[in-house]
Amino acid sequence: MKKLFLLLIALLAFNTNTHACDKGCTMGGSYFGILPQFHKNFAGLRYTSRSYTITATHGHHTEITEEHFTTTELWGRIVPVKNVQVFAFVPYTFNNQAGSHSTVKSQGFGDVTLLANYSFINTGDSLRHPLKHTLQLGGGVKLATGATNIKQHEETLASNMQPGTGSTDYLLNGIYTIRYKQMGLNNDVTYRFNSENKDGYKFGDRISASSNVFYWQQVGRISVLPSAGIYYEHAEGDKEHGVANRQKGGDSYFTNLGLNVYVKNLAIGGTYQLPVSSTEAHHATKGNNRTMLNLTYMF
Repeated sequence: MKKLFLLLIALLAFNTNTHACDKGCTMGGSYFGILPQFHKNFAGLRYTSRSYTITATHGHHTEITEEHFTTTELWGRIVPVKNVQVFAFVPYTFNNQAGSHSTVKSQGFGDVTLLANYSFINTGDSLRHPLKHTLQLGGGVKLATGATNIKQHEETLASNMQPGTGSTDYLLNGIYTIRYKQMGLNNDVTYRFNSENKDGYKFGDRISASSNVFYWQQVGRISVLPSAGIYYEHAEGDKEHGVANRQKGGDSYFTNLGLNVYVKNLAIGGTYQLPVSSTEAHHATKGNNRTMLNLTYMF
């Protein structure tokens, strides 16, 4: 735990949040990528997809299980007062686990998340500063709104296959962006404190961080913002009734390739993450490529 807090502090000292063409970059944790104009409200949809390949050996027999988790999410941001951004996320999840002998599926509304960030430093709109930077700090809460008791063949599915976690969790977030002319660097970090649910299960605390170089280019009336960088996440092991699950937790590193396009009040973007390395507690688990798409309307 001490190492995680030291990492959090170190990343905040190096963090970045973008105002290329008055575009904001935000937040790690559930990787958000690059968000549209800092001072505007928006509403939109996000799609995320991630998968894992699990290999288990039983004597001379090897069994491979594929897990796929996709989320379609309604998200939005309001700016109630200057320097304050409030976010809300309402996910709908689709989970699929396919093994050699059985297939498990579930879907439903997940846990709603509410977040708020405050800009302590913001020279992104100033014409007097050629080197622009912004520092945002904030936090939020993930509510236990998602289903946790979905059954298949009269048996309750495992915790990781449920749409919700059943716990109320808390998040801390820090974002710092530096930009010179059209080139910039965005870093963000998020720490999530997970609590135990009513069934005695506790997902491990998690920290995630990303660092991305971006370049803003105006093409006629269209703004194009490509980006590339790295993404890191760490998960502590889960616990059930206070007993640690040694098969859960670990570290993963990904490369990020992103592109956002802005046309008037519409923003379309996507990020593709490729795994670089991982040290999973369960060494037979392999993280695969991840895809994130978003569509937002600013008002």
